[in-house]
Amino acid sequence: MNRDTIDWRSHPSSARVLGFTNGDGEADAYRAPARFEAERSAIFRRAWLIVGREEEVARPGDYITRQIQTVDASVVITRGKDGVVRAFHNVCSHRGVALVCQARGNALTFRCPYHAWTYAIDGSLRAIPSEEDFPHVDKAANGLTPIAVDLWNGFIFLNFADEPEQTLRDYLGEFGTLFDGLAFHDYPAVVRYEEAVSANWKLMINAFNEGYHIPFLHANTLTPQLATPDNPFLQYHDIRLFGVHSSITLQRNFGWRPMHPVSQFAIAHLLPTSVPDPEGGSGGLIGHPAVNAVGIPNFGTEGMTIFPNTFLQPLANGFLIFTFWPTAADGLVADVRIHSRAHPQSLREEFAAANMLAATRDVLTEDVSMSQMQQKGLGSGARSRVFFGDNEAHLRFFAQAVATYMADQPAGA
Repeated sequence: MNRDTIDWRSHPSSARVLGFTNGDGEADAYRAPARFEAERSAIFRRAWLIVGREEEVARPGDYITRQIQTVDASVVITRGKDGVVRAFHNVCSHRGVALVCQARGNALTFRCPYHAWTYAIDGSLRAIPSEEDFPHVDKAANGLTPIAVDLWNGFIFLNFADEPEQTLRDYLGEFGTLFDGLAFHDYPAVVRYEEAVSANWKLMINAFNEGYHIPFLHANTLTPQLATPDNPFLQYHDIRLFGVHSSITLQRNFGWRPMHPVSQFAIAHLLPTSVPDPEGGSGGLIGHPAVNAVGIPNFGTEGMTIFPNTFLQPLANGFLIFTFWPTAADGLVADVRIHSRAHPQSLREEFAAANMLAATRDVLTEDVSMSQMQQKGLGSGARSRVFFGDNEAHLRFFAQAVATYMADQPAGA
């Protein structure tokens, strides 16, 4: 394939071209506790949220639990004997004890550790010890409290509203239609880690949606792999907006080769997750027609922001998914998952996979450290506004999407 680059200016990537006029924003959006509480209510209790993959509950009886501090919820997600994926609050109907204490497993029933009330995998209440003492409890009406759940491309989404305002399909809209059929299920092997971050969740989303910082903050990690002389500040080649969701197209520097012998060894033995095909192939996830829609020859990755808190990156032969769960106005938990076709089958592959995980961690650590420094600066009250450049169009879009979603709350919410 011809590796000549395509001028990023030929694609809609600037705020001016995209029509955004919000060149600044309120610093309180990133530091005020009252603002954070409003976002928890207006966004995270209304939006559809990614919490996992259906491969995690592949067989009837499989279950996983999730602790979602953002909405003060403990959740159990199951696959019933009928094959249906369901989600419930992990709360016994008797007196509120957490029912399932394991992170994952396979079972047909759950028994409360306090008084042994027993529930089927489909959430129905099946047994109450000394049931004659509870004649006022209708078992049919007091199973586990359900949570709205739906699937898109194998991702499990939950909605914590009593009655979701939209179906998942309507929520994803054109984004969901355009990127439907991406074969994420071909990459079931996952390495995962979590990190507590002392920063507002939107700062981390912003860090993933502008290339302006890459030549500086990531000078020794990402810049050699991404930057080219014609695009030194890593402008995106394409920004596509879909309601509150979006995608960006990012290039690679195909002239880059690792200089350190250890890195060279790791790249040579790495399961092909993020290493580009040197022959310019377009298989795997990047073969999907919606990925790299503008057809840049030095394509690196498509960055997808699924509102509100997920950043998804399909790669040559795998994908990365970052989910940022806010815990306070100045705190979040970053959930990072690296997916590939298979787990390492040799010591060499294990070393290479560990090397890739460390490299991903190093880049994230740079973003985390800067976001935490940014949080301290904003928390000082020294500035009342922040600025968004013309080259930070996506930050303007995301700030607008957050504001719009909060303003569109149903009456009385």
